[in-house]
Amino acid sequence: SLPRAAWLLGLPEPVVIPAPAGTLDPAPLDEALTQLTGPRGSFLVAATAGTTDAGLIDPLPQIAALCTTHGARLHIDAAYGGGLLFSERRRTQLTGLEHADTVTLDLHKLGWQPVAAGLLTVKNPSDLTALAHRADYLNADDDTEAGLPDLLGRSLRTTRRPDVLKIAVTLKTLGREGLGALVDQVCDHAHEFARQIQT
Repeated sequence: SLPRAAWLLGLPEPVVIPAPAGTLDPAPLDEALTQLTGPRGSFLVAATAGTTDAGLIDPLPQIAALCTTHGARLHIDAAYGGGLLFSERRRTQLTGLEHADTVTLDLHKLGWQPVAAGLLTVKNPSDLTALAHRADYLNADDDTEAGLPDLLGRSLRTTRRPDVLKIAVTLKTLGREGLGALVDQVCDHAHEFARQIQT
């Protein structure tokens, strides 16, 4: 949750806008952003592209427009719904994703990957400068000089295994079309199941 993440990072308590319909309503967001004071770029709006329980997607284009108007950065949590990008039929549901400053994608939710195979994409490469931080206990110069590979500067998880490699292998094997066909099949089955329950 956002309050927990803010607490873990030592950030102020976030402004959380209730979403009784399951998606973020742009009107209360506009009101909240209008009331905030601070320099442009100092606020972050977190939108959702696929809720875990219902697969709902926030109105991303409207939220992106509000972020531009108010000078707020936009993060889109596409951990669950991001797999729709592989589907020619369904990718338009994620229109607006291209306006985000950062996007998270967890292909273990809709991509048939291990739990740790997640991605963080950034629009501006300078957002990753913190990864270049040097720490003597992490940066083994003798290993680097010997040509041994490491993940420092390439991963938030530094010394953990590179599970993103599994995504690359899946993409190489199935291709975007193959993954898209799987996404379509799963979504079609889910819609059919929901239809049968409702009748």
